[in-house]
Amino acid sequence: MGKADETLRRVFGFESWRPGQREIVEAVLSGRDALAILPTGGGKSLCYQLPAVVLDSLVLVVSPLIALMKDQLDALEALGVGAAVLNSSLDPDEYRSAADRVRSGQVRILYAAPEALATGRLPALLAERPPIRIVVDEAHCISQWGHDFRPEYRRIAELRVRFPAASCLAVTATATDRVRDDIAGSLALRDPFVFVSSFDRPALLLRVEPKTDTKRRLIGFARNHARGKTAATGEEIKGSGIVYCLSRKSAEEIAELLSAHGIRALPYHAGLPQEERKANQEAFIRDDVDAIAATVAFGMGIDKPDVRWIVHWDLPKDLEGYYQEIGRAGRDGLPAECLLFYGRGDLIKLRRFLDLDGDDSGDSTEGDSKWAARERLDIMAAYAETEQCRRRFLLSHFGEHYLRPSCDCCDNCLRDPEDLVDLTVPAQKLISCAIRLGNRFGASHATDVLLGSNSEKIERYGHGALSVYGIGSELNRAGWMELSRRLVASGHLETVPPYEVLKATAKGRALFTAGTFRTRPIEGSRGGSSFSPGAPVKSPYRKNPSADRSRAAGTILTVPGDDELFERLRTLRKTIADKTGVPPYVVFPDRTLRELSRRKPRSVEDLEGVFGVGAHKAERYGSAFVREISEWSETGE
Repeated sequence: MGKADETLRRVFGFESWRPGQREIVEAVLSGRDALAILPTGGGKSLCYQLPAVVLDSLVLVVSPLIALMKDQLDALEALGVGAAVLNSSLDPDEYRSAADRVRSGQVRILYAAPEALATGRLPALLAERPPIRIVVDEAHCISQWGHDFRPEYRRIAELRVRFPAASCLAVTATATDRVRDDIAGSLALRDPFVFVSSFDRPALLLRVEPKTDTKRRLIGFARNHARGKTAATGEEIKGSGIVYCLSRKSAEEIAELLSAHGIRALPYHAGLPQEERKANQEAFIRDDVDAIAATVAFGMGIDKPDVRWIVHWDLPKDLEGYYQEIGRAGRDGLPAECLLFYGRGDLIKLRRFLDLDGDDSGDSTEGDSKWAARERLDIMAAYAETEQCRRRFLLSHFGEHYLRPSCDCCDNCLRDPEDLVDLTVPAQKLISCAIRLGNRFGASHATDVLLGSNSEKIERYGHGALSVYGIGSELNRAGWMELSRRLVASGHLETVPPYEVLKATAKGRALFTAGTFRTRPIEGSRGGSSFSPGAPVKSPYRKNPSADRSRAAGTILTVPGDDELFERLRTLRKTIADKTGVPPYVVFPDRTLRELSRRKPRSVEDLEGVFGVGAHKAERYGSAFVREISEWSETGE
C-alpha cells in the first residue's frame, strides 16, 4: 500500500484516508471483488480512481447519469488523470476520438451508461482493450428491492461473463441488508470484500416542519442561508441549496418564488428541453445561481461539495431516496441543514398513486415490488412523524445502532424542553377510546366518537353510548388526527393493517398509571392554532449547539480562517473556473480555501500538505492563489 499512500498525497492531495477507503483500495488492488457501502460524500469515487492510477490499467465505470460522468471527467482532468466518457451525448467524431484514446492506452478510467452495454460498439471496444476491473456506481439500481431499480443495470452481469478475469467493485450510498444481498447475487460477486461504513452524516442538521405557510418559511430559510446563517445554530457558512419537489409544476413555481424574493434560482425537471436542463444544471454547479428547484431527477451523482441546504417540499417516497438526497449537502464536511415539509396529505396522495400503479393480482415480481414500495413509504412517513432522535431513526433503518443519548443535530434533540406541552390527558382519552372501540376502528372513527359526532357509523354501532363519547372538546378534528399519528410514532398506539385500525399497546396502557406524554404543541386546539401563519417563526431550538455537534461528529466541522481572505479566494476561484470551463469546486473545494485562508502560504512549495492540493493542481493553480494571498497580506492583514 506504499504506492497507494504516495498516490493519495501526490495526485489527489489528501494526507489521510477517509474511513473505509484504505481497506477497500487494498482489496481492489489485490484483484478481489468488493462491495462498498459508503455515505454520499464519503469518498466512493476515490476507491476506484486511485487503483486505476496505481495499476495504470483500464477500469470501466458503469454510471447512471451523464451529468455524473462529466463532473468526474472535469475532476480527473484537473488531477492529470486520463479519463473518457462514451455515451449518447457525444457526436460521432467525439465518440471516435474517445474510443481511439481508449485503444491507445491514454485512458485509465472509462465511464459508460448501462444502456450502452446493449449496443455493439462498446463491447467491441472493450474486446480490443479488456478492462482489468468493472466498477458499478450507484449499485443499488441493480436491485429490485432498492429505491431506484433500473432493469438495464441487469445487463452488467453479462460483462462479468464476457470478461471473467476482471474483478468487480460495486459502490453505493444506500443499501439495506436485503439490497446488499441482491447486489452481490445479481453481479455474481466472488467471495467479495464487503465494507459497510457508518451511515451517519454528523454535519447535517435534520429538521421536519408542518406543511403550513410553507412559502413564507421557505423564503426565510433560503434567505438565512444566503446570508450564510443556519436557522438553528447560527453558524455562518455560505453555500447553495436544492429544493426537491415531486411535481414539475412545483419546481417551476418554487424557482419563480425564490427568484422574486432575491434568491437566484432555476428549475430542473424532465419536462424542460434537454439544453435548458443542461444549462440550468451548469449554472448551479458553477455558482451562477443560489438554488435549484428540482424533481428527484436532479442531483444523482452531482459532486458539488458546498451545497449548504436541502429542502424537501414534498414527502419523499422512501427513506433511501431521502437519505441520498440530503447527502448532496455538506459533502465537504462543513455544516449543512436539511428541512422536510410534511403534511399527511402528501402521504395520502403517494399511497393513492401506488394503488393506481398496476395490479397486485398480476405478475408476482411486480406485486412484490409494489408491496416493497408501500412498506418504504410507510417508513418514510414514520420518520417524518417521529418525536425521537431522527438520526437514530435513520441509522437504525440501515442496520446501524446510534449509541449517543442525543445527536444534538436534529430538531427533536435540539428542541427546547420549555416548548413541549403536556398532552397526557388527551393522549389517555384517545388510547381509552381505541380500547373501548375494541381496537377495531381507525383514527377517523375514534375522532368522531371523541368529538360527539352524530355520524351514521356511530349510530349503527351504538358508540354514542360509550363513556368516551363527546369528551374530546379540547381539540378539533385535525388536532385529534395529529395526536393519533404522534401516539403511533411514539409507540403508545399501533395501526393494524389492512384497515389501519388503532390498537393500544402495552406502553399506551401504562400511560394510565405512570408517566406523561409531552410533545410539540398540536395545531388544531379549540383555543386557537398553536402556530400563527402570519407571525415570524420562532426557533424552537436550544442556542449554540455547535460544540455538541462537533463532539457528535468526532471531528472539527469547520476550518477556521480569515473570512475576508476566504471570500477573495472564492472570487478568484470563480474567475479561474469560468476561464477554464469547469465548476469552481473542481479548482479547489471550500475546505481547501478555508485552509489556505488560515495557513496563508507564501510560495507554491508551501502548498504541500494543504487539503485537496496535489502536485498537478499546485502546478496549475498554485501561483495564482499564492499571489492573491500575498496581495491581501500587503493590504489587508
